[in-house]
Amino acid sequence: MVLAPSYSSKDGEIDKILKCKIIRIPLLRKIKRLRYPGTLVGYLLGWTFFALTVFREKPDIVLFISEEAEVVGGLLPTFPFKPIVRVAGSGITTHFLGNQVRKKLLRLPMLRLYKKALVIAAASHFTKELLEKIDIPRDKITVIYNGVEKYMIHREPNRRKIEELRKKLGIGKEDKILLTVARILPRKGQDTVIRALPKVLSRYSRVKYIVVGEGKYKGNFKRLAKEIKISDNVIFTGGVPHEETINFYDLCDIFIMPNRFWNNKVEGLPNALLEASARGKPVIAGANGGSKEAVKHGITGFLVNPEDIEEIAGVILDLLENEKKARTMGENGKQMIRQIFTEEIMINNYVKILNDSTKKQTTPALDSFK
Repeated sequence: MVLAPSYSSKDGEIDKILKCKIIRIPLLRKIKRLRYPGTLVGYLLGWTFFALTVFREKPDIVLFISEEAEVVGGLLPTFPFKPIVRVAGSGITTHFLGNQVRKKLLRLPMLRLYKKALVIAAASHFTKELLEKIDIPRDKITVIYNGVEKYMIHREPNRRKIEELRKKLGIGKEDKILLTVARILPRKGQDTVIRALPKVLSRYSRVKYIVVGEGKYKGNFKRLAKEIKISDNVIFTGGVPHEETINFYDLCDIFIMPNRFWNNKVEGLPNALLEASARGKPVIAGANGGSKEAVKHGITGFLVNPEDIEEIAGVILDLLENEKKARTMGENGKQMIRQIFTEEIMINNYVKILNDSTKKQTTPALDSFK
């Protein structure tokens, strides 16, 4: 069974398709939009539903897959189940390595849950190293990479929808497309791409940069593009349903996300980089965090210093000038995804952990894809 927040009015449609019992936590989506102390109310509501669910359902194993869930789980007085925790990475840097008082307080229940967990599934080897820094025993941690959905790997490009996107966004046949799919934040690096564009445009005038996503820095980055007089070359689409992002990946020539450490947060393993590779696109990413595992430098794309505008512009120009290299990197990326980052591989690894955890004695954690 699944205990989850209420995300949208479409929850009911999804719940009918899934072949398991689903309990939704009402109002949590609205509460999360509030400022502190609304967050405290959200934790209280989540804890109440979780405690009641554990009491009623009496689960043998509970898999925690978000920072909020880790806090709520760690606040239980006892653990009448076997805890398994999936950790992405940014929660460690935010709560354990940052200085915000509220975040530091929340680390206490999180650490308690980590200590009680049979296994901690880290999203990357980078995340595993972060866990080791806060004294989680190495033999308790296994690495399970995120898996790309099957349709992202196998579906043929929809030429009709790609052409519709071109017309809608005003993109010409000769235009080269850079793409970022992510929340609009300094951590994702859209601003550095914008700053690098003038140098790119000085040699390739027909380049468009598409920014898919929403975020509180959207206005800032729009103003930045206007200030450096490249507004006509930067297109902000706003939020796009995940199932439609595949058409944007297929439309672009280069996927770029020069992610950086920002606000005590870092990328554990960016899904957008994996999805772009799955669609056969060369990728450019920041050389930090889990991006160093999602991108094979010089093979599937480039890892760059996210603060170095000259370097970012240089690798963009390199891929634009060498189409054969760009295609080869895209094909290499597609092969990498099929070998390491599929949904099937991810699911099998989680199933193995769950099966091992039903045994009376704890089994050694597997360490996937060293």
